[in-house]
Amino acid sequence: SSVGPRRRRLRKSVRRTAYRRCLLEVSEVATAGRQLDLSRTAAIRPSRRQFLKVAGLGGAAIGMSGLGVGSWRASAQGVFAAGSGPAYVAWSDWDQGSGPMTLVRAAVLSANPHNSQPWRFRISPSAVDMFVDPSRNMGKMDPYLREQHIGLGCSLENLLIAAQARGYDPRLTVLPDAGDATLVAHVDLNPGTVSRLALYRAIPKRHTHRAPFDTTRNLAQSTLSALDQEVADIQGAAIVWITSDTAKRQVGELIVEAAQAIAADHDQSSDSFRWWRDSWSDIQTYKDGMTIDAAGLSPLITALGKILPPQSREQNDQAWIQQTRDNNVKTAAAFGIVVVRDATENAQRIAGGRLYQRLHLAGINRGLAMQPLNQITERIDREKQLGLNPRFIQAAADLMPEPGWQPLMSFRVGYPTVTASLSPRRPAEAVLL
Repeated sequence: SSVGPRRRRLRKSVRRTAYRRCLLEVSEVATAGRQLDLSRTAAIRPSRRQFLKVAGLGGAAIGMSGLGVGSWRASAQGVFAAGSGPAYVAWSDWDQGSGPMTLVRAAVLSANPHNSQPWRFRISPSAVDMFVDPSRNMGKMDPYLREQHIGLGCSLENLLIAAQARGYDPRLTVLPDAGDATLVAHVDLNPGTVSRLALYRAIPKRHTHRAPFDTTRNLAQSTLSALDQEVADIQGAAIVWITSDTAKRQVGELIVEAAQAIAADHDQSSDSFRWWRDSWSDIQTYKDGMTIDAAGLSPLITALGKILPPQSREQNDQAWIQQTRDNNVKTAAAFGIVVVRDATENAQRIAGGRLYQRLHLAGINRGLAMQPLNQITERIDREKQLGLNPRFIQAAADLMPEPGWQPLMSFRVGYPTVTASLSPRRPAEAVLL
């Protein structure tokens, strides 16, 4: 039959057309002098994400309709199984059981840097100890362990909220043993009354939103004031809101510039990319790291991105910069900066993490979405480590409301346009000592 040859010629024609259009798109970007830095690739070639964007549904469907390898890779890469399998069980089992173990189940679902999950726990009938796992650090991306301790603070806040919702009166001691730097917190579990139920129920609903926010909805000052009240009792950290168009543009440009600096820093870029999980089998094995499912892309691009060969670190960086500039920064209704008096002090970092986690949970209950954007502070610590020109140190200082405050972390807030995807998590049983 002549049908087969005609279909094969059509598939080849569609793929060639999409590829040429993608080459043209990349060439136009370079010629126009956009912020994408293509100088590190030997030849101008489209990344997987760029190719998929240009090819579209029709070309992809035709191109793979007759390929058995496409079906095999779709299955092997979890195209039809996003958010399922052992790596995601922690989200459905989050409130199972009783006693201190249930508190740990809630704790492992918190925000944390690069989904590195840097925690370990020891439980007894009347107490929970939290430890840092030193092996789960981000290298040059977090040389002074700022973000690691923020993530531990986020986890600790989930644990405390769960304790109150389960009828405990938790008593917290931060950094209780000067002789043991790995012991982050001790929580005594005294009998109490049930409280914090609204925040507790938001725990499994909280996810980092990387997709565009709804630019037709403004963020009312009354909403921000209500969020302020939610965290008013947390000592050692505060929140600064960036809401004016001029200030948002200034912060957004600084975030994008910092992302470009990270991509240009080989060591930072490499240490960040180490936490990227491109393989479905790796996701299910390690149950951590960043994934394409949670990258905020459209369902089609996400599915095809799993099927095609993985991106290089350089391609991943450029896609991240573009996503940061065109989606994350551009659609933010406001930015928030968690500030402390001394950003090098671990107790204040932990307090800042607790503040952000509770803000995010309270925001979920108000229909809001949030995403940490820590590029600025990541470059601040890198400048200090290498003795570089203090570009971001000074720029961030200029954003502070008054002398004596330092930026700890930053994030964007707005109304979501899609439901955020789950991130892989190690279950509570896997993080017990």
